[in-house]
Amino acid sequence: MLQAAKNTILITLFGIVVQNPLSLLLAILLNRSFRTKVLLRVAFYLPVVVSLVVTSIVWGQILQYDGLLNHLLERIGLSAWERDWLGDTRSVFPTIIALTQWQGLGYCAVIYLAGLQAIPQDLYEAAKMDGAKAVNRFVHVTLPMLMPATTIVVFLTIVGGLKMFDIPYIMTGGGPGSASYTLTLAIYNAAFRENTYGYAIAGGIVLMIVIMAVTLLQLKVMRRKEVEM
Repeated sequence: MLQAAKNTILITLFGIVVQNPLSLLLAILLNRSFRTKVLLRVAFYLPVVVSLVVTSIVWGQILQYDGLLNHLLERIGLSAWERDWLGDTRSVFPTIIALTQWQGLGYCAVIYLAGLQAIPQDLYEAAKMDGAKAVNRFVHVTLPMLMPATTIVVFLTIVGGLKMFDIPYIMTGGGPGSASYTLTLAIYNAAFRENTYGYAIAGGIVLMIVIMAVTLLQLKVMRRKEVEM
């Protein structure tokens, strides 16, 4: 359970520290006018639409030792990088983290994109008239106006990280050993494989309380932001 808690916390932290800024950068890119804008929006949002079961199975095949990724590494002369990505304790958890970030990136970017498009252009024009450069406009106009979207994204990544189950369950089952074990996977195994129902119920209740606390905190923060705006 200790390893499961550690892995769950790391997935959650990576969601906040990595996925949050990456999705903002992606939203800024997709908010610009260029020919392939619609195509890129569809491409980045596609992982959200496609079933996690399907994507996990496909990635599981790609990441096998004799899979597509190692084949490509061999073709470009990087044979030293080849490994069993889901069977090596050194690579399995970073691989799971990377896939969770990839899967949620498009959804968070859409939230930021909606926030960017809701910012009045008058604010940017006024900042330009005051001589503000692009960096200053981003820091003093864009970021403050995106605070509601940022709050939503941060809390969604926290809740998503805490209840992460699908990807590690389908791709590794928590292995090898407990290298990719998560709290929800530990609760599932306790209930349906080890038949320790009391242990599973206790873990489920604790996790539910934590998620409820995070949700209530989000509602409180959002209401405060609405009052300030």
